[in-house]
Amino acid sequence: MSKQFDIVIIGTGHVAYHVADSFKQNKAINLIQVFNHRISKDAKNFSKYFECELTADYGSINSKADLYIIAVKDDVIAEVAKNLISLKLKGLIVHTSGSIDVKVLKNASSSIGVYYPLQTFYKGVKIDWKNTPILLEANSKLALNTLKKIATSVSEKVKQVDSKKRLQIHLAAVFACNFTNALYVSAYEIIENSIGKKDTELLLPIMTQSFQKLQDVSPRTAQTGPAMRNDKTVMNKHLQLLKHDKQLAHLYAVLSDLIMKQQNKE
Repeated sequence: MSKQFDIVIIGTGHVAYHVADSFKQNKAINLIQVFNHRISKDAKNFSKYFECELTADYGSINSKADLYIIAVKDDVIAEVAKNLISLKLKGLIVHTSGSIDVKVLKNASSSIGVYYPLQTFYKGVKIDWKNTPILLEANSKLALNTLKKIATSVSEKVKQVDSKKRLQIHLAAVFACNFTNALYVSAYEIIENSIGKKDTELLLPIMTQSFQKLQDVSPRTAQTGPAMRNDKTVMNKHLQLLKHDKQLAHLYAVLSDLIMKQQNKE
């Protein structure tokens, strides 16, 4: 990028932190300010780490920035956008959500878009940004080109996706990441309750291998286990172990039926 971009980030949570961090070594991107709804300890730490101004007053948001990134919870994006209307900002305003339509920003600026990193974020874990897909949407060619310049300086996987397709991708990501992680929680609890907390590490190699093999074969091909084999003897033994937990037993049965359907083993 030949021009330096002045950026304001709205929010100080996990997504805001990592998006800001992805710009930290980029001399063409200048994070000039962060907004948080209150001057909390985390907000102060954010401001200090990224060496930018902190404000909790919408009226004090810098009006001369090139880009405003709304990185807050999905259910407050509309409220933030509404509060920006009176500022009459000239810069490009985007949000980082996978599930919220770009139209939520339509009254906040004449130039709007979406900058959605398809990734799971936690402040204590580093992100491989070069391999993180960034999905873009904008209401004009100029705005889209601006986002592309910024995104390609961060990631090697940048793609233009409209709101409808992005929502589908977000749904797929929930299955691939959030639901899978919930199953990891249950797997750990089974080990903790039956053997001991320190032995949860026994699961790490199989968890790692189950992901690594997807680099070579499709998930359908990679499937293993009693449901894939339609081994009802083993499945019934497992269900007996889960009889004290109706929710988990139901989940086991539903997922086993899903696997058998996917593998045509019904």
